[in-house]
Order: sequence, then structure tokens, then C-alpha cells
Amino acid sequence: MTSTTMTSLLLAFCVIHTLVFDALGDVYLNNPRGSNNKLNEQNNNAQNQQRLFDSQNNAAAGYQVGDDCRPNCLSNNGKTYERAKDKRKPGAGQGIMTYYAGSELYVEWLLQHGCGVDHPNVLCQIVIQYMCDADTDSLSDGLTFEKNAEDNGNHESEKYYQNCEKRDRNKGLYFADQNRNNKNSAKFTRQDNGGTRYGNECPEERDYYPYWHPTPWHDIAIITHEPQKRCAYYQAESQNVKEKGICMKDDEEQEENNEKDCVAKGKEWQMKKPFDEPAPECLGGIKSRDNHNGNARNGQPMYYTWTIPHHILTRAQKDETQCVLRVRYNITTGDFLPTSQQVTSNNQKAGDDYFFVDHSMNEAQGTAGPNRRRVARSTPVLGGDPVGDMLGLSAGKEDSDTNDYFLQIQVNTDQYGRTFQDRTHVFKVKKRPDSVPSGARIVNYNVRGRRGNIVQVYPSVEYDFVPTELTVEQGDYLHFQWTGADSNNQGNDGNGKQGTDRSNLVQIGDRTSNVPLRLEEHTLLADMRGLEKGSDAYKKGRDLIKRFGFLDQENAERGAPQCATGDTDVNDNADENCKQLNAASAYFDGGVIEMKTIGVHHIVSTRNNDFSNRSHKATITVVRASWTTVFWILIGIASALGLSCCCYGIAAIYALHKPGSWLFSKRYRPRVLNFLSREHIAAKEQERRAIFKAEREALKKAAEVELAESPVGGLRRASQAETTPEVETHSAAPAQKVSWREKVCGGREAGELGYRFYLFLNLIVFGIGFGTHWGGGFQSSIMFPIAKGAGFTLDLNYAMLILPTLKSLQTALRGRSGTSNLRLMDDPIDFHITVAVLTFLGSVVHIAAHLVHIDLIANAPHYQDFKLGMMELTAQEQMGGATWMAQLFNPPRYVALSGVIITVLMILIGFTSMACVRRGSNPITRVLGGFRVFSFFHSSWPLVYILLLAHAPARLWIWFFFPLLFVVIDKVLQSQHHISFAVLKSAHLLPYDVLHLTFDLPQGFTYQAGQYIHLGWRGEWHPFTLTSAPEERQLSLHIRSPETLDWCSALKKHLCFESPAAAGMTFVNFPPTADTHIKFVKCLDLKTGKVYSRPDTGNQERIIGGDDIEDGSFSQDGLPDDAVVLQLSGPFGAPAQRVWEYETVLVVGSGIGVTPFISIIRSVQERARLRALMGDHSVGKKSSARKSLMGSAGDMKTREEIAAEIVPVPYKMYFVWIVRNQEEANWFYDVLSAAIKGPCKEIAEIQIYVTGEQEISTVKRLDCAERQFAGRPNWGRVFKEIKTKHEFDHIGVFLCGSPEIGRQLATQSAAFSDPASVGGCKFSFHKENF
Repeated sequence: MTSTTMTSLLLAFCVIHTLVFDALGDVYLNNPRGSNNKLNEQNNNAQNQQRLFDSQNNAAAGYQVGDDCRPNCLSNNGKTYERAKDKRKPGAGQGIMTYYAGSELYVEWLLQHGCGVDHPNVLCQIVIQYMCDADTDSLSDGLTFEKNAEDNGNHESEKYYQNCEKRDRNKGLYFADQNRNNKNSAKFTRQDNGGTRYGNECPEERDYYPYWHPTPWHDIAIITHEPQKRCAYYQAESQNVKEKGICMKDDEEQEENNEKDCVAKGKEWQMKKPFDEPAPECLGGIKSRDNHNGNARNGQPMYYTWTIPHHILTRAQKDETQCVLRVRYNITTGDFLPTSQQVTSNNQKAGDDYFFVDHSMNEAQGTAGPNRRRVARSTPVLGGDPVGDMLGLSAGKEDSDTNDYFLQIQVNTDQYGRTFQDRTHVFKVKKRPDSVPSGARIVNYNVRGRRGNIVQVYPSVEYDFVPTELTVEQGDYLHFQWTGADSNNQGNDGNGKQGTDRSNLVQIGDRTSNVPLRLEEHTLLADMRGLEKGSDAYKKGRDLIKRFGFLDQENAERGAPQCATGDTDVNDNADENCKQLNAASAYFDGGVIEMKTIGVHHIVSTRNNDFSNRSHKATITVVRASWTTVFWILIGIASALGLSCCCYGIAAIYALHKPGSWLFSKRYRPRVLNFLSREHIAAKEQERRAIFKAEREALKKAAEVELAESPVGGLRRASQAETTPEVETHSAAPAQKVSWREKVCGGREAGELGYRFYLFLNLIVFGIGFGTHWGGGFQSSIMFPIAKGAGFTLDLNYAMLILPTLKSLQTALRGRSGTSNLRLMDDPIDFHITVAVLTFLGSVVHIAAHLVHIDLIANAPHYQDFKLGMMELTAQEQMGGATWMAQLFNPPRYVALSGVIITVLMILIGFTSMACVRRGSNPITRVLGGFRVFSFFHSSWPLVYILLLAHAPARLWIWFFFPLLFVVIDKVLQSQHHISFAVLKSAHLLPYDVLHLTFDLPQGFTYQAGQYIHLGWRGEWHPFTLTSAPEERQLSLHIRSPETLDWCSALKKHLCFESPAAAGMTFVNFPPTADTHIKFVKCLDLKTGKVYSRPDTGNQERIIGGDDIEDGSFSQDGLPDDAVVLQLSGPFGAPAQRVWEYETVLVVGSGIGVTPFISIIRSVQERARLRALMGDHSVGKKSSARKSLMGSAGDMKTREEIAAEIVPVPYKMYFVWIVRNQEEANWFYDVLSAAIKGPCKEIAEIQIYVTGEQEISTVKRLDCAERQFAGRPNWGRVFKEIKTKHEFDHIGVFLCGSPEIGRQLATQSAAFSDPASVGGCKFSFHKENF
């Protein structure tokens, strides 16, 4: 076998785990009782340290095997423990502990040299494993400890050892300077260079973990000082989950230890299947003190809670099996770290990780001196007892100084790499009792220690209950059980019979007491308080308490003596001294007992608790059972069902008392009403019919009156214009992407100061969050306060994000006068986007910082889970090592998971908000659904806010309270604005797919010029600016409806083709062409009460509905095919409505964006006409109006001043419309022509800019404009002209159109505004877009 081969093997398995370095690092198991190779010798020291395994421990440690003799296993002289088969007493060595599958076993140990994360002196691992009958053929404790005796016991099988002895050792391992000549077997290791046999243990497997060949040992847990670095490797290499290979021939294992050599010699390399069990738990250990066989944190020993797996019995294929448990303790020093003094000063190449030190660091054979001392310069990393000028004092010494200043380090290289271990005696694993529910928790409650004072038992321990502090829930079960030996050293101190262990359990009032409670005061085993004597419960409780206190000594079984009675003075060694429990067995199984009584229960052992010598007391606390997640879910379901039943009952009662409501309709009637008598139901149905009949008659009369008063609409076919190609008319300027930085940091737009203030507010909130959480993160990571600071900004922005979308709030705020640049709601869409951008940035910082923080936690040591809670882990220790998935799915709030869901939803909301998706302007986004997908994801905002409240409930409800209040108010106000059905009068298709709709003015509908409404059709709602004036008796809309806009184009198709075609109009074309004009008439469905419109053919029925109405449920069934059902909601405020606050305004419309200003110029026309009727002929002249009705001197105002106050009209309006071509001007040609010729001709100055390429010969004079330009506006010239004419005016600048134009107007408004300190001209900019 070559070294190269073995090196490869080494690197493959990282076998240097147990390259553990130091002497005297013993490990001692206290519970279950560790044997340390002791059996039944009546001596404090183990008499055969080679009996079962190589412990490397102090021989004084360990506990003798448990006995179950009555009264004891000693011979007639009461001192000798008979081990011979023919002399052994029944029960000798049979005090075997039995644990139920699924129960929790408290595994406790002591370490000589300490261990744990951040330990200053050692690097360490603790490996806990078990082996059962199914893994070996002769598992037993044996009968005697004598060397070479017939039955010393067995753990591993004889065959296992023979195969180990035959197999080649791994020659890639670090062997230091140990002699390796002719030592090729796996029984030779650096730690056991002599190949000494210890039972059937394989030395190489014992010294190295994880082992590269099959073993009978199953992994339970690994506790290490560096879990974040090693755990993944340990778990992946465990035989629980990974198959292991051996070389086989003729069903016999061969000497080759790797596949290459095995196959080369014509043998078969076989892979043994893994145990198919969960990977071992790998954890960080609590730091414990070295050179001290004592406790760790809070005065508690090191322990691990092992839930005994059910698969032990599955593998055994029976309900009971024998097992043994072992703990291996591996330690090393830092001398092998790549940064150590020894490695760096001697330029040794130890690799990047001490874990992988291999044979290349071995000393060449034959180089050592007779005493193996050498100067510490060459390999191995540390030689045996190295000497040298460790301090470097020889350099620069005087010539007369003959001292070499050498020092010697005490190093034994077979121990500088050392493994210690301890094993339990054989125990049993058994199926849980049928009386215990399968899901119930069972905790094993035991006794540790052996007879003797602290000196005599050291390094073992004296008696104590384990655990001494236990908290369980009501309904949990405790399995009370303990064992002891009758083979203790006869000279050891103690109470009761010499050499024997005995323990009982009685209850005391508190831990300072020593006298047991009276029977009537016991609460742990049975709650005896208030029980009537003689009752079955009293008798049962009394028997149980008596059994635990007296240990069944009164039952004369297996030769137990008669107990001495009364105050008879008997010797402590007398078998009949039942007061000292001498007649009891050392083994006691109290059975599985349910903990029923909530409270703190203190217990004591009367024999071993000897004040000033030892304390044998403990506390068991029973708390109220916690509700599981499943239980909470069931509670939630039950509550939901209960609430549903209540609502259902209320609905049934309401339907019964209000038969005219929709709840009593056959479709929605609660089925519980069917249990009423038929006569009762029939009477209610008759009452319902009477109600509907009366309502129908009233509706019919009202409709007849209305139809009689309204003119019968006509129908005409407009002259059909030649169709023109589709042209984008939204913007005259090239669409350029607006910089988010400008938008957030404050571009030259209205509300500039408001945006900057809001950004500053975000920074302040971030600082508050950052400062209040400084130092609060895991390991004081700065990422935590950064995440929290960003989280605080998210609180603010999520609270603000919804406000700009509240239409009623917008309308209310815009109704206020004032032109402050602090106002953010002038452009709610822009403010909404700004808040969304800040939300995005905050989310990026919040998520990134949390990810770094999560990764820090995931890579931190994962401390073992002290289920019994005695170590009191800090919050950071409890968090450390949690995987990404564990942190993601972290109950009960699942904060990270809710954050992921929120992020995904917000990404989808943001993505679908993009113009290309929202408008469906390309084939891909059109397939996604266009506006529908935008609307769908935006409608998920309530779910986002619910998740936010679950994500951070402690803080967010404060931020969300007022926004939620605004949302509720908005919904209430919107419900008042909502118009169920709109009466369409006409649909007129204008050039370039602009659809002009005219509606009857709904009753009570009031609005201002420049406002907008929501138009609903087929379940979708879209905003459109009103182009009619409030003074007119109708509503009008102009809607761009190119094919790229799915909803708008579908509406155009329905109104201009589908509905007329269904009405029998044969002249309509598909696709609809420009100048198609369809008139509609109002219709009423008496059955549903629904108002709708139909194309006016002059002969259709306008009132439908019969006498067979049975219910008033809403339904679209029965409407004519040509019916048009439209709904309106509004009006809602917009920036343009603020034109009345200024005497001089500049309004700029781009393409169809001119619509709000069309409404305004119409309103100006009507107001000017009204002013003229009021006798005011000053319209268009500079006025000092807008004061109170009384002059400054108290004189009454003139008629012109009063009219100007009541009906405000701008002194001057500069109307700029940017179009692609002259044909677009036809959309509003009549309106603009009337403006420059009508009452407002002195007010409005209309300028039209045609930006599209056009032949000179086709250019014509537009009568609707006073000034006409080709090309884009020169805004500098425009603003200069206006400022020249209005040097001291406050001028309002309004835009509806391209963001790029908005940027230019904002810049010019700021540039041409005079400083506030000197007065003069000021431009205030307002923009709007959808």
C-alpha cells in the first residue's frame, strides 16, 4: 500500500478529527451510569481496564454494574460480592435500566479538560453513539472483571475485532514520531502504538471519527467547539446516512483498506448500506472549565437530551432490545493551527486547516535520539519532549555567556492526539406502555452517583437525582427509575448497609427542608390534598407514595427479610433495617407516571440526603400545558366556524324579518329557514311578492314620466372619413425616462420642498431605527441596526404608500387653497411612485442587511438544545447556527417567511406597474393580461398589509392606525360618490382612435372643471378626465382607444360595432372607422332595477320586466344583446382644478392630455357668460378682487367686484396644445374655436404646436388657435413672453402630458421665478398624469 493512496484516503474522509492532543483529558459518564470498564469489583478503581474498551481515563472513575437482589447481592457475611456462576445471588448484575422508545434520556458527563465554543485552551469534539443487539452478536456486561476470564462481557463482536486486526492501517494518518516499523494492522495507531487489545474494540475506529469503514456504532450527536465549520462534514460522513466500503473475498473481509488496492488484487470492494437513520445532531458545546471534573454553566453538568428513536426497535424487529451507549471525547491544542508559533516559526507546511494534518508531517524513521528529545525545528509539528531555545535568548548574547537557554516542553506524541471514552453498562430499550398515548412526552427521571464521600468516589460523583431541576408540562409523563450496585468498596462512607447503593423519593416542602411532607400534603406522585380517606383515589395515591418511599420492602419476595418494626434499634448493616432501605433492591422502577398537579414539587432521598455530607434533593416543576400549533389551528378553525354560524343565524333572522331583501330570495335564502312550516314560508313569500309589486309599479311610473319628458334620441350615420394609420398621440416630446434620483431628491417640480422634506423625514426615521437598535444584533453586528433603520423607513413608507391612492383624500386636499411647494398630493401618482421607490430602496437595504445578519447567525456555533433548560442559553446562543431554512420557518410568527411573501408580492406589484405591462403595449405583456394583471396584483394590497402586521406587529399598528382610518373614510366617501349605472347618450369615434362619450348628468352629481371620474365596464374601472364643464347638463369623456390598450379598444369595439350590430344597425363597420357616431337611449329593467343604454333605433323597448318577479337578486340575465351597462364613480380631485386659485395661468396639454384643460376652457366660457349676465363686463381685465364683500374702508364693493368674487375667472389663460399633426386638433376644434370667438376671447390665448413631420403644402391655418407653430415649443421664449406681460403676477403652470415636458416646465418655472425676497413674478408648477 502506497503513501499516496493512503493520503488520498485521508483527504477523502478527513480522519484527523481525533487528532486530539493532550494527556489527562478524561471523560466520565454519570447518567446513564458509565462503567469506565468497571463491572462488579469491590474497589474504587477499575481492576481490568482492558475488559471492554480503551477509555484512557483514570481508573478511579466509573460505576459498578446495577444489581437487583433482595435484600442485596452480598454473601452471608454481608461483605463479599460473589461473582462465580454457582455462588451468584439471583438478581446480581440484573439491575438493568429500561428506557421506552420515544422517551427523553438525560445523558450527563464530566470532562477533565473542558470543551465548548470559544474555549481558550483546547479544540474539542464530543461524539455520542449507541449500539444494540442488532449490530453485534454478543452484547453483554459479562460476569467477572478478572483478566482472561471466560466471561468479561462483550460489546463489539469477536469477528469485528478480527477483521480490524487483519485490515491494513491507514498509512496516510499523522503518526508523529511514533515507531511505525512493521506495524501495518489497523490495531496500531499513534495513540495505541503497541496494538494492545481492549475487548473487541478496533483501535483505529476508536481513535478516528468519522471512520471510513463500517462500524456497529450509530451516531447520536456530535458536540464541537466549531460547529459552523465541521457539522456539515460530520453529518454527511456519518454511517447513519452514508454507505461505507470494505474489501471482500469469499465472504471474508480482506486486508486492503481502499478500493484501488482491493480491485487491483482481484478482490471485491463492497459498499455497506447506511443505517438509514437521521444524520446525527451536530451542535456547539457550552464552554466548560478545564482541569476540573465539575459542572459548567449555572452549576449544571454537561448533558445532552437524547430522544430514544423508535427505529431501534424497528431494526431489532421486536418490542425489546439491549443497547449500550458511549461518549468519545477528543481534544487538541492550537499547536497544529496554521497560525501557531510552532508552525510559522519553523516554516512547516501544516496546511490551511489542522483538521487535515497528515502523514507528511511524520518524522522520518530512525532520526530520533534514544530519549526522543530533539530541538523543536523539524517535523513532526511537535516531537516528543522537544527542547530548544524557545525564547530566542541565544541571539545577541555575550561571548562569555555559555548558557544555551534551552527549555523543554512536556510532550508525549502518542497523547498529543488523544481520544478518551466512557461507555454505559447494557440497558434495554422497550416499546412504550399501551397506557401512555403515542404522542405523549416521556422523560426519564433517574439517580446518579455511587456510595462514598467526595474523595472516595472522585472522579465519579455522589448521589443526586438527575436532572436536579426539571420543568415539564401538565400531561407529560415521568419514568422514575434508578439502579445501584452492591459491589461498592466496603470501606466507603455512606448510610445504610456497607457497599450498597439505595435511593428512595419522598416529597418535602422546600429545598431547605429535610423532613418529608405528611401523606395528605403530597402533590407530585398524587395530589392527596382534600382526598377523603378510604376513597379509591386516596388508596391509590397512598400506595404509590408508599412504594416510592419504602421501595416495596414490606413485600417478602426473593428472600427479603422481615423489616424491624417500631423503634427497634438495629444496626445500619442489618438487612432488616428497612428504615435505611436495606431490605430493598438497588434497582427500582417506579413506572411511568403522568404529571397532573401544576406547581413546584421538591423531593429528597431520606437515605442519602445527609446534611453537611451530601445533598440528595431535586425540584420538579409542572407547568400548564402549552398549546401546539395544531391546537391553535383547530382553535382558529373552530372560532371561524362559530363566527360563521353566528353570522349565518343573524342572516337567517334578518331574511325572515325582511322578506323583501335579497337574503330571502330563493337563490340566497339560508337553508335553515326550510325547517319552518310551509305555511310560514308561503306567507313570507307572498309578502315578498307584494313588496316587489309595489316597487315595480313605482319604478314604472317614474320611468314613464322621465321618458315622456326626455326627447327621443335619433340615430345618424356620420360621413365616414378615410381611416388613418395609428399614431401615438400621448406626447409630443420624445418619451425620456425620468431619473428616480431627480424624483426622489427633488427635481424642479411642484412640491419640490415637500419631496425633499419627505426624503429628509426618511433619513430621520432611519437614524431613529438605527440608533435604538445599535448593539442589539447578533454578536453586535452593525447589519442589525442597518436592517432596523431601513425597517423603520419601510414602516413610514408603507403607511404613506396607500394614501396617494385614496381618491377622496386627494379630492379633499385639492379642495384647499394655497400654492405651497410643500404640498405633495398635487401629483398623487408621482408621490405614490416616489414612496414606492423609497420603499424599494428601503427593502433592498432591509433585506440585504438581514441576509448578512442571517448568514452570520447561520455560520455561528449551533449550541446544543438543552431541552431541560438548565443551562439558560443566552438569546444569541439560542439563535446561533440556525440554518437559513430554520430562520425562514421560525414559529410562531414566521417573520422571515412573511417577509419573503411580502417581497414577492411587492415585486409583482412593481413589475405589473410598468407602463409596458400595464398598457399591454407589446405582445408578451398583452398575453400576461395588460391592465388586468396590474389590477389583480394591486388589489392584493390588503394581503400585503396583513402580512406586514404579522411581520412586525409590535410597531406597525402604530404607523398603520391613521392610514387605516383614512382608508375607511375613503371607502365610505367613495360609496357615496358611486353611481350604479350611467346613462350613455352617444359614442363618437374621432380620428386617431379617440372615443368621445356623452352621458346624462346623474342626479346630484357635482364636480369641478379639471376633475376626473372612474368609468366601470365588465368589472374593470379606469380613470378618465371629464371634458365637459360643470355648468353643462351633460358629462363628456374623450378616451384614447388604440389596439395597444386592451380595455379601451374593447370598449370602442363594443360601443361602435358590437352593440349597434346587435341592435340591427347594418351600416356599422369592423373595425370601427373614424367619425362613427352612435346615439343611445336610456332603458330600465324592472326585474333587476338596472339602468342601461341601447343604440337608438327608434323602435326598441325601453322598459322591460314582467309580473313573474320572484326575487330582487342582481343578475345580468335577460338584458338585450345590444345592452350597454356602464358605471361611474367620482368625481375625484386633480391638480388642474387649482387653476381658479390663479389670475394668470399657463396650461399645457400633450396629445389627449389636453382633456382637463378642455373642461376648464369650457368652464371659463360658461363663467364668462354668467359674469356678463350678472352685469360684469370686466372679464379679461386685471382685477383686485378676491377680497371680502366690504372694501378696506368698509364701503360696499362694485357689481364687478362681487361677480368676480362669486364666479372667479382667470384674468389670462395661455393655452398650449402640443399635437402630432393637424388632424388631432379636430378632436376639440369646435371647443377651441368657440373659445377664441366667444365670451372668453379676452382671456384665452390658444397656441397649437404641431410636432410631426408634415409637408408644407398640407399645412393649413387652424381657426381654433390664435398662434400656430411647427415643431416643439421653445419654453424659454414662452416663459419670457409671459413674464414680460405679467412682471408682478403669481402664475400657475399646469401640465397633463409627458414627464419629459414636465421636467422642462419645472426647470423653466424655477428659472423665471424671481427670488421671494424681492417679490416680482413667480411661476408655480403643477402636473398630472395617469
